[in-house]
Formats: sequence, structure tokens, C-alpha cells
Amino acid sequence: MSLAAIAAVCLATVTVGILGLRMSRATSDFYVAGRAITPRRNASAIAGEYLSAASFLGVAGLIWERGVDILWFPIGYTVGYLVLLVLIAAPLRRSGAYTLSDFAELRLESRAIRRFAALLTVGIGILYLLPQVQGAGLALRQATGWPTWIGGAVLAVVVFVAVAIGGMRSITLVQAMQYWIKLTAISIPAFVLLALWRQSGAEAVDFGAWATPSTDPVGLYTTYSTLLALCLGTMGLPHVLVRFYTNPDGRDARRTTVGVLVLLGVFYVFPPLYAVLGRIYLPELAPGTRADTMSLQLPAAMADGALASVLTAVLAGGAFAAFLSTASGLVISVAGVVDQEVLRPALARRTGEDARG
Repeated sequence: MSLAAIAAVCLATVTVGILGLRMSRATSDFYVAGRAITPRRNASAIAGEYLSAASFLGVAGLIWERGVDILWFPIGYTVGYLVLLVLIAAPLRRSGAYTLSDFAELRLESRAIRRFAALLTVGIGILYLLPQVQGAGLALRQATGWPTWIGGAVLAVVVFVAVAIGGMRSITLVQAMQYWIKLTAISIPAFVLLALWRQSGAEAVDFGAWATPSTDPVGLYTTYSTLLALCLGTMGLPHVLVRFYTNPDGRDARRTTVGVLVLLGVFYVFPPLYAVLGRIYLPELAPGTRADTMSLQLPAAMADGALASVLTAVLAGGAFAAFLSTASGLVISVAGVVDQEVLRPALARRTGEDARG
């Protein structure tokens, strides 16, 4: 069932990407979706690409492993969008740029800053892609027992096809769809598992003992510094920032950010629930098992037979949707920078040399 759910998500991604091909006819369609995406759809797309492997599996596993003090991690992720709303969203859209390096040069009037921004975009994109590939491998291995590299290979192929087919227009449709897939995939099993918990007697968790991990206590300084780092990190994610170019104007960019805050707030209600239930029914994982996969193992620990298989399949499909949507956004943002900063200048130089020859 889990394999079927993952295959269905991959098929839906490619199918929606092909539908978006009909709307991609110009450079602006490929890189900024013609600057015609409505705030509601763009908010779903941003939330879809932002909720990555870290959000779908990592947050629940981290809270389960380190205690409820880690609840401020998703808060730090989300606060960054509030700063984007106040300071960055509208100016970014009004710039009329295609990439972040374009915007950096326009604002600071420096070619050196443009090149530095391009290098940062590519570097961040690669580093952010790595956990998506790892997460895809873990999810597929947990579902099928296959080697981890197969999940990464499947992710790479599906993302390449979806991005190459129609660019930003296709990816916008894909990511907006995948947010709702992820929200459904994380919420429905959560409600079912909560019902099973209540039915079994609603065993409680000792939050007092869980709040302060004995091995690595989290101090106030560490908390606030990490919140600041997560906030600034969100503000600098290239695959998120490039989405504000797709709105018709600055006002819609701000409305998009408000929508993102709402959608992320709804989603982040659920990972802590998995962590709490995991502390009750999975106090320890099997040797060699990563905490990232705790959510995928929880249905089998709480239910039997077909119900456990169905819930695991839904979670596996949602997790794979998270990897696909985030990786798609990263690839399109990095592709834009590589095209603008490397390929087009090289082509222009080649054309000039041919003309002189």
C-alpha cells in the first residue's frame, strides 16, 4: 500500500506538470509563471514547497527524541514569513526581476553582489536538496525495504521531468496540489491515531520529565539564537523568495504571505501530536532506526492489520509529496540562476565571437 501511495503521488506530480505545459510559452512563464498567480494559489504553492522532509518527518522525530522544548523549531520556521511580509515581499515583487541575483544587483547596483547572490542561491539549493533526497530514500526504504538510493533516484527523475516540462507554471500547480496532499496525509492519520489513543484509555505523557532532556539541556540563549537563525534562514531560502515574483503586484505578494502563515500554522499543529503519541507507543526505536522515521512506524505500533497498512501508506505518500514539492522549487530556482548567470552570458559571448568571425 505504501508503495502504491508513493507511485500515485509521483504519477500525479508528472500529470499535473504536463497539464502546466500548455500554459508555458515564454521565458516569463518558465521562470515566474507569467507573474499571474493569484495569492490563494501562490500561498498553497509556497506552503507546499516549504513543508519539506524536515517539516513532515523531522519535526515530529526531533520533538519525540529531544523533548517538548523543541516545539519552538516550527515557530522559528514560521516567524520568518512574518518578516518577509513586513519587509521583503512587496519590494521583491515590484523589482520586476527573474532571480534573486537580479534583485540584488538592482537594489545594490553591484555586479559583485550579483555574483555572490548567485553563488549563495546555488549553494543553498544544493544543501537543501540533500535532506530531500535522504528523506525520499528513508521513506521508500521504510515502506518497501529497498536500498535508500532508489528513493533518491526516483525523486530526481520525477523532479527533472516536472521542472523540464513546464517550468514555474507547472511547478506552481504541482506544489499547490501537494500542500493539500500533505495536509490530508498528516491530518487524517493523526485523527485516527488520536481516536485509537482515546479508545485504549488515553494514557498520558509525563511532560515534566520530557521537557528538559538530561543529555543536552536547552538554555534560553540557545532557544532565542536558534529562533533567530531559523527566522533568517527562512528569509533567505531561494525557492521561497522566487515565488514572490509570480504575483501580479506587491499587494498580492503581501496577501500571499498572510495565506502562507495561515497554512503553515494549520500544518504545524500535527507533528507534535505524532511526537506525543510516539512517546507513549514507541518509547524506543529498533537499533539502527532513525528518529526521522518515527511517524511512519507509529501506525504499526498503535493499530493492526489493514488499518495500520493504510495509515502508513497515507503517511508515506504525504512524505514523498513533501520531498517532491520542495525539490521541485529548489531545482527551478537554481536553474533560473544558472541560466541567467552562466548559460546566457556564455551564449552571448559565443554569438558575439561568431559574428566577429
